[in-house]
Amino acid sequence: MSAESKRSKRFLVLIGILVGLLSVLIVLPFLTWILIAVILAYALAPINNRLLQRFRAGLSAGLSILIGLFLIVLPIVLILGVAANQARQLFAEFEPGDVSQLDDVIAERFGIQVDIAALQESFSGVVRTGARGLAGNLFSIIGGLPEIFIGFTVLFFVLFYLLKDGDQALAWFRTVLPLEPDVREELFKETNLLIHNSLVGTAAVAAAQAVLLGVAFLVLGLGNVIFWIVTTFVAAMIPLVGASIIWLPASIYLFIVGRPVPAIALLAFGAVVISTVDNVLRPIVMRRGTQLSPVVTIIGIFGGIALFGFVGLFIGPIVLGMMKLIIDILVREYPESSPTQQG
Repeated sequence: MSAESKRSKRFLVLIGILVGLLSVLIVLPFLTWILIAVILAYALAPINNRLLQRFRAGLSAGLSILIGLFLIVLPIVLILGVAANQARQLFAEFEPGDVSQLDDVIAERFGIQVDIAALQESFSGVVRTGARGLAGNLFSIIGGLPEIFIGFTVLFFVLFYLLKDGDQALAWFRTVLPLEPDVREELFKETNLLIHNSLVGTAAVAAAQAVLLGVAFLVLGLGNVIFWIVTTFVAAMIPLVGASIIWLPASIYLFIVGRPVPAIALLAFGAVVISTVDNVLRPIVMRRGTQLSPVVTIIGIFGGIALFGFVGLFIGPIVLGMMKLIIDILVREYPESSPTQQG
């Protein structure tokens, strides 16, 4: 390579770094919207592929978005709206007279002295603080409507072109990725498995458990069923504990307030049916691939939520899973660069 070619290459790399940094700054404000578009594109890909057999790519993408709007987005928005309303009603039901005798009941049944009034006052303070924060966030959302409109616009166009030209973009990315063919194919294959297990596998198991537990709550006469379904869906995605952090405390509560039959029924339903659903359905919908430890999954879930909001529930584990995958490939394919080999 001549000196002029080297200078040209260095200059091009420098320009590439500067443009790359500017591109990151441009994309960063809309990263959450883009990630939502990627998730929706993955979920709508089977529908889009079927429509492609009859229609042009652009029309298929548009129809897929319309179908997704009515089958995925609107139901989720409606469910979350009802759940938020039921959560507000649930907090409003905590009146002093409703729980004033609980300390006597707990002392009588378990021999434990608990100051329910003090706990309730602390809880009420948390609820009031949360309500004020929620109101403040509501006004912030209203004030930020232009930004939300821009975000939805970005989401729509990214989703449309992912469905329309996603295969071509992926093929181009494969060609420019500076990796050996076998490493590149493994990276794509395992990443696809990670996305499937996070978006389809884990979500399907959590949804099944949430719906079944919601039906049990409804049969047992427990209120605010939609709120508990949504709460159970999130809890069921947490490894080790899962939906048990919902049905177990609910069973204990029913027993404390003097409803032993519903308490035992809910406890048995959770221990037998809900746990069986997890053990039976998970191997069916989950594909073999990069396995994440429960600790990594928990960090991915809560870290993802903290960074990206609700969509981080899925994105967090995928990102940490990809990091583990890349480290595994580096250690296996290039052992000379690993610290153990160097030492």
